[in-house]
Amino acid sequence: MPIDFDLLDYIVPAYYILTTAEASSNLSRYDGVKYGVCQPAKEIDSQINLTRSNFFGKEVQRRIMLGTFVLSEGYYDAYVTQAQKVRNILLEKVRSVFSEVDVVIFPVSPTTAFRIGEKNSDPVEMFLADIYTVFANLTGIPAVSIPLFKHPNGMPFGVQVMASHLNELALLALSEKLISINKSDK
Repeated sequence: MPIDFDLLDYIVPAYYILTTAEASSNLSRYDGVKYGVCQPAKEIDSQINLTRSNFFGKEVQRRIMLGTFVLSEGYYDAYVTQAQKVRNILLEKVRSVFSEVDVVIFPVSPTTAFRIGEKNSDPVEMFLADIYTVFANLTGIPAVSIPLFKHPNGMPFGVQVMASHLNELALLALSEKLISINKSDK
């Protein structure tokens, strides 16, 4: 049965605000002093910069910078507090949906899989491709992505099965059924 879900536009922004804030907070300890590999320098600030520049990839650095921004004074309420409100609204929607159904099937992505390196220059497009998969992370529900199909362009695409909190057995049972049906169709 189709489910009305009018909150998709809020998922990716809320997810990236909250997870980048968490990344910034959690990774701040990797400074080469107590945690992380030390990159010796004359000044402590230089040591921290060298350590983080040499051992964090570009994507990690991007997430730390965005997280530091949203956590900064004057922006916390505008971003983090609002994203937390969105997460609470999504949790209420999850409770409502799973009071009516056992599992939900979503696409994994709005497109087929990217070719390796295809979208590296456009992080925003990569972030937006996460629209369906980050929902489970944001709400804490179990989910599994199953690459069931191959597009005529040669790239795989699939479905994502989600279940309510602590209902992994229903999720795994349906996933196993979908995989066995897909194998028998080939």
